[in-house]
Amino acid sequence: MQQRLHKLMKIALIQDEIYLPSFGGGTKANRYLLEDLARSGHECVAFTRALTRSSEGPGDLQQFSLEMVSRGASIQEVEPNVFSYEYEGVLVEASALEDPDEQHDYLVRRIRAMNPDWVFVTDDKRRIMLRAAMNASPSRVILLLQTIVQLPFGPLSVDKSPEYTELVRGARAVVVISNFMKQYIRDYGDLEACLIPIPVYGSGPFPDLARFDRGFVTMINPCELKGVSIFSGLAGEFPDVEFAAVPTWGANQELIERLREQPNISILKPANDIEEILGQTRILLVPSLWPETFGYVVPEAMLRGIPVLASDVGGLPEAKLGVDFILPVQPGEFREEGFYTPLQELSPWKQALGSLLFDEEAYRECSQQSRQVAHEFVADVSATRFEELMDQLSGRR
Repeated sequence: MQQRLHKLMKIALIQDEIYLPSFGGGTKANRYLLEDLARSGHECVAFTRALTRSSEGPGDLQQFSLEMVSRGASIQEVEPNVFSYEYEGVLVEASALEDPDEQHDYLVRRIRAMNPDWVFVTDDKRRIMLRAAMNASPSRVILLLQTIVQLPFGPLSVDKSPEYTELVRGARAVVVISNFMKQYIRDYGDLEACLIPIPVYGSGPFPDLARFDRGFVTMINPCELKGVSIFSGLAGEFPDVEFAAVPTWGANQELIERLREQPNISILKPANDIEEILGQTRILLVPSLWPETFGYVVPEAMLRGIPVLASDVGGLPEAKLGVDFILPVQPGEFREEGFYTPLQELSPWKQALGSLLFDEEAYRECSQQSRQVAHEFVADVSATRFEELMDQLSGRR
């Protein structure tokens, strides 16, 4: 009998986000990682929020129940305001607790009861999750960093905290998803991290969705941080071209209504399956003004042959995998009054978009190159590297 390469483990993941639906790149990545690990035989539990203030998920328990029923999930109340269900082999405990101390105590209690081999902590927006994990299982915590703004140190942090920095340094390992973030935490946090891409892309096959002569110029999650001013400006520069915005967590109703006023912009509903959006897309715009940690949607589009125009900040150049159309922006910044958006120079974006809209040879060349390099990239992305890390930390190697 062939020996298993990796020990089967009990794995917990804690995130300060809902589990389903998972329109955001980070929450989708967490879900896909756990599902891959569960398929490999590991016992996986996700500790998450049940409710969200975002329009993209359930805002009350009735909506939560309806969402789970629509997905065929059977809900059980394991304790007051905490519900469990199973989805794709992963047990999910979703908490509707609002008090931070109650949330912390619940997590400590449940993690100790589970006694996992490893606890992944990610998306710790309220800075409850890591503290609870360290109190419950201090020698088994792996920090999975996907959002740079939530770090407690460095120039991009919006809430610096020496105390929380010490908690971060107490983790057994820190995992990042881009060289950009690895260098950032080395420079500003004096921390060494493991760079491991998360298997968020699926196993394929990935259809070729490239269409030179039809489809939208699409932007997902239009908001100030993501560069909606560039998207809106380009729609104005190309009035005969159809554009589409897909609002998710960052877009408020006022912004959506402003976009509706532009006659060539359509508003599309977000979808769990990215191909529902990409199947309607001719070219994808990712003009972020705030440093993305990586930008999962870029390889997702490239896998399907869709050309991507992306800004030159953060990890987006890495996500482009060496393909052209990395374009300059004036980065925004967080100030006391909110996110500041500098005036943007549209001409490089107008020139690049025009070349793909009106030059079929340029479009086809970009499409084919994107598809090829994205397939090569994804071929090396799997949960196996997470298994190797856990084995190494466990002393198996």
